[in-house]
Amino acid sequence: MLLSVKEITDSCLFKNATIKTGEETISNKSVEWVSVMESPVENFVRENEFVLSTGIGCHENSDELLSFIKDVYDSGATALAIATGRYIFEIPEEVIQFAKDREFIIIELPWEIRFADIVHEVMNKLNELKQSETMRFREVQQQLIQKVLEGRTLKHISGFVEQELSRPVLICNEKRQPIAGSADPDEVFTLWKQVEEKSATHESNHPRHAEIKKVESGNVELIHLNIQSDVGHKGDFFILSESGNRLKEQEMMIAEQAVVAAALWFTRNSAVIEAESRMQNEFLLGLAKGETMSEEHVASHAEFFKYNLDLPYLCIIGFPEDLNDSLDHDAAPDESRRTKLDRVAIYIKEGMLYAGENVQRQVLFAYEADQVIVFLEASSSPAPDAVNQFLDLVERRFSHLLPGVTFSWGIGMEKDGVRNFSGSFQKATAALEMGRTQRGIGKRTYFDETQMNRLMLNLAGNEEVKDITISTVSPLVEYDEKREMDLIKTFITYNNNNGNVSQTARELNLHRQSLLYRLRKIESLTKLSLVNPDDLFLLNFSIRVWSTGVIKMKTGHLTHNWDRSD
Repeated sequence: MLLSVKEITDSCLFKNATIKTGEETISNKSVEWVSVMESPVENFVRENEFVLSTGIGCHENSDELLSFIKDVYDSGATALAIATGRYIFEIPEEVIQFAKDREFIIIELPWEIRFADIVHEVMNKLNELKQSETMRFREVQQQLIQKVLEGRTLKHISGFVEQELSRPVLICNEKRQPIAGSADPDEVFTLWKQVEEKSATHESNHPRHAEIKKVESGNVELIHLNIQSDVGHKGDFFILSESGNRLKEQEMMIAEQAVVAAALWFTRNSAVIEAESRMQNEFLLGLAKGETMSEEHVASHAEFFKYNLDLPYLCIIGFPEDLNDSLDHDAAPDESRRTKLDRVAIYIKEGMLYAGENVQRQVLFAYEADQVIVFLEASSSPAPDAVNQFLDLVERRFSHLLPGVTFSWGIGMEKDGVRNFSGSFQKATAALEMGRTQRGIGKRTYFDETQMNRLMLNLAGNEEVKDITISTVSPLVEYDEKREMDLIKTFITYNNNNGNVSQTARELNLHRQSLLYRLRKIESLTKLSLVNPDDLFLLNFSIRVWSTGVIKMKTGHLTHNWDRSD
């Protein structure tokens, strides 16, 4: 609501005043300011200003008066009230004609009316309106915040704002994807492109509009406000309006509060999504680890997360190699480790879901430490074909999102059945450990590839076998951690080559003497001879059992820790 010229002239102060021109527009012309001005005008008159003048600088000079009135009109003033009787006795006809042609309001005041009384009267009316606008603004502000707190959709909030502004709006997320609002996205983005190209843009000099960006095309004007929170850019708020019909002050205040509400909505939505993601992760990890949960608990969580647990799933566990190097290389200097890992987790989950959609299979995703845990629907084509197709898509996606990171994969058995999450998870874990230890990083290892792996996994649970394994392998593990010589890999390669020193040296890219030094070190640490068949069998057996991952010992050189602290 704005103060009109008619509301001013209806005051008793103006009962002897004469409206010389623009009488037909006094109800539509609004007033935001009042001032007393004499020639020269320069830039001292603001838009929508009610100007009072005695014409002292134009004493009996019609040309000077016409020039003065032209300057007032050009400044955007709403009306000019001239006190006659001392400096100006009669407003010249050419001035009247100039104002009529432009529908500019000129009011003739008797000299006896004091400008101070008029200024006081107008300021009182403006203050009353300001108080009314402030109350209305606070009401709108409270309603917007309440809608956010009630969990209303952004579509509902944008509809409320559109009703208040009488203009279509468009709200976009940080990726500039339309989320809510009735404004045509194509039209908005076409106009916004002009802003980004820095053509036909400007910022208003109005004290309330300083941060608005605008662009005009034809009879349409696009207004942009940035949606910002304490953690950075959240999105964009666009308003489509008719050219020349700029946002009034109270509309600007509503638009600003709409932006605040949108920022709150995005922040709240992010918190809700994060909480749901955490619950989802904990639930799936509970299934994978065989935690005791009631049927009601499982059913309610599965329904909430839209999991179909009545399908057979095959567990796939991925381990990102060289993750720390990639994080340090790609991240901003002031970015915390937590932020880096959160970003990577989002990338990985998006890649998994993308691959699942392409192979048309259900995907359940979780992560723990550095491990990525996926349960892939295993109900149609043979598992190796489906898994390889799925992982091909995942790795192709990761090559763009996470360049420099190689994944090692462990895959459970195809026929683990329905709701056998724990069994499939254990097999995928063992396959990953055995694959990384025996075959190296960046490989895909299926648990059911060899019967030997299954045999070793069962033997690893025997206490006597555990003792033998630990006493045999731990000296090599401890030495590898201190010297980073990887004696275990050296032995595996040597044994796979049936004791051929030259072939082993070539595969390990070692000098023959360096390899012989390592082999002697293995013998001295384990007290076993590599030429004795029984000793050779015992060492090979112990390393195979240890490679299942069931027997835990200090293996820092083989295990990263995806610590989610800073």
